[in-house]
Amino acid sequence: MAATVRAILTLALLLCVSGSVVRAAAFQQDPLSEKDIEKVRDARDQPNERIKLYTKFIDERIATIKDLTGKTRANNRRTQLRDKFQEFTRLADELADNLDTYNTEHADMRKALKDLVAASAKWAPVLSAPANDSVYDFYRGTAVEAAQSVNDQAKKLQGEQDKYFAEHKDQRGKNGTGPD
Repeated sequence: MAATVRAILTLALLLCVSGSVVRAAAFQQDPLSEKDIEKVRDARDQPNERIKLYTKFIDERIATIKDLTGKTRANNRRTQLRDKFQEFTRLADELADNLDTYNTEHADMRKALKDLVAASAKWAPVLSAPANDSVYDFYRGTAVEAAQSVNDQAKKLQGEQDKYFAEHKDQRGKNGTGPD
């Protein structure tokens, strides 16, 4: 009898632990598909193309968030919004890291920055639109901060790049080696 109880408790513990591992793995899953990851890798030394890719991926999350905001009765809406806020933040952080790396190398990103400034200005209002909800409020706040940070960074870099390439005309069009 004691051995049976011990076996049941051990099995229950293993199920709990394995469930936690699966949830943790799902949480850490990359927000991009393998195909999208490959596109980003291929654009490693093409800053304008890589920035445009990240902007596209972020805009896709924004479109989904906007769609979910209007569907108040959708199944798992709150969880889906939380997940999209998290994906948005991860992509925005990755974009910001890429901008930093390309800027350090004085890669010419002026074309993509112009589009990024315009696109990123639209992100925060969409992220703020869903009604308050404890399921996703923290993640939404983080996403709004990431959106504002990318917008501020893009504006700042746009001015710095214009100045730098006005002074260093021979460096125009330089791509740099890019992030790994």
